[in-house]
This record gives sequence, C-alpha cells and structure tokens, in this order.
Amino acid sequence: MKTLLELYRSHTGFVSDKWESYLHCYDELLSRRRDEPISLLEIGIQNGGSLEVWSSYFPNAVSLIGCDINPDCAKLSYADPRVKVVVGDANGDKARSEILGTQTAFDVIIDDGSHKSSDIVKSFALYFPHLREGGVFIAEDLHCSYWRQFEGGLFDQISSISFFKRLVDIINFEHWGIAGDRASILQEFGSKYGVTLSDELLSRVHSVEFQNSMCIIRKRPPAENLLGPRTIAGVTELVVQGHLPLFGSAARAIPQDAASAPRDPIAIERQLRQVEAELRALRK
Repeated sequence: MKTLLELYRSHTGFVSDKWESYLHCYDELLSRRRDEPISLLEIGIQNGGSLEVWSSYFPNAVSLIGCDINPDCAKLSYADPRVKVVVGDANGDKARSEILGTQTAFDVIIDDGSHKSSDIVKSFALYFPHLREGGVFIAEDLHCSYWRQFEGGLFDQISSISFFKRLVDIINFEHWGIAGDRASILQEFGSKYGVTLSDELLSRVHSVEFQNSMCIIRKRPPAENLLGPRTIAGVTELVVQGHLPLFGSAARAIPQDAASAPRDPIAIERQLRQVEAELRALRK
C-alpha cells in the first residue's frame, strides 16, 4: 500500500499543496484506519486535489466532503460519488447546513481554511461536536497564528495556537483544585470570537498533540478522559510503605488558593501590545 507521500508524488489530477511533514503526520495518525468506512471533512481545499488523494488513501471511505469559500471551487467535479464539494464559508449557516445535511458525523476533520485565529476557533467550536468518539480533529498551518495579519502573534493570548494550548489544561481539569468548570477558562475566546464551548463537550477532549504548524485533538467519551482508579501491583513494600490501601482510589485535587486562579489573558495581551509599541517607538 502506498504511503500518503507516495500517493502525492504519483498524483496527476487536481493540484493539492501540503507540507511534507504533514503527510508523514497523517500517515502516522490514519494508516491503521485506511480500510475503515470513515467519513472525512476538509475545510479549505483550494484546487481540490486533496480530495482525490484521500479517495485513494481511504478506499472504503463512506463520505469525503470538502468545503471552500472560493466560488471557483464550483468548477470542481469528481467521478468518485463519495466526494462532495460545498462552496461557501464553513462557519456560515448555509455552508454548515449543507455539510451536515450530507453527513452529520465525521471520523476525521481537517481545518486547512483561512488560517485566521477567529475562523480556526469557530471551526473547532462548530465541528468538534460532529466528530465521532475516537475521531481526530486536525488544524493545519498554525504557523500563521504567530502573524498579526492572521489575528495572532507570539505573545497573543487569544490566538488560535493559544486556544489549543489551553485545551491541554482542559484534559487536566480534575487536578486544578480551584472553583470553576472547564468552559470557564475559555470564556475570553468565546467573547472574542462569538463561540460557545460547553463543559460537556470539552469533557470529550482526550488529548492534544502539537507538531510543527499542526495540532491534533482526539475525542473520546468523558469516562475515558479521567485519570481513573489507582492500580497497585505487588504485596511487598520495603522502601516506601502505605500504597496497598490506595488500591482503587480516585484522583483527588489539592485545593489551591486564589493565586492559582486563571489570570485575564486579554489584559495580559493588552499589556504586551503596549510594551511592544513602546519598544518600537524607542527604536525609531
């Protein structure tokens, strides 16, 4: 079976533009699922070649949907009936309704759209609920989140990559030791980008993985995302005693004081912008 990179190198149809490291990453993530009847959604397809490659990579796929805001994507047509193109803003009501009217649940969701922080956060909020348990959500080209023209910056606390970094805290929710639910630490993103992420939905975030310019979020049932009961093996404690009675006990967070509570990232970002402006003024 050809790897994804090999499929790209031999592809002669519509053009697709991907960084090579992404193709290696996708192989690691998805190769074991190649024969499964998966459903895939890709936001941002440009010339449409990726959908042709995915149709070869997943021979038993049920549905391969691509969405792009460029009206010229209406020119794209495919012989493979599993492939469908939706033309429009994936975060808009019309295109979203068309996407979900075709397929309501996906095993793989890829965001390769505008790369603006607002669109990336919105796409996650809108489509992660439609990712099946055991599925993966992948955001591409997160290097754009370091650039102002894509609504980001290295120290921007409400950029898209900052949002995904915050999800790392979400998966460790049971250890915070402070008042508040998971959704509370994402309120500034909701206010900025007009999205809502419920505590119940966030409880399904299983893992968050970063590689150069990519973030991979896995989804599993809430019970599988907890630390689980303590497992003690063996019977002899010669060095440190007291473990045996802990068998089967649940994790307990140590209560933390107010100093451990989340600070206001928006206020921090404003201060950083002010410092940056002052530094630029000094250099003139």
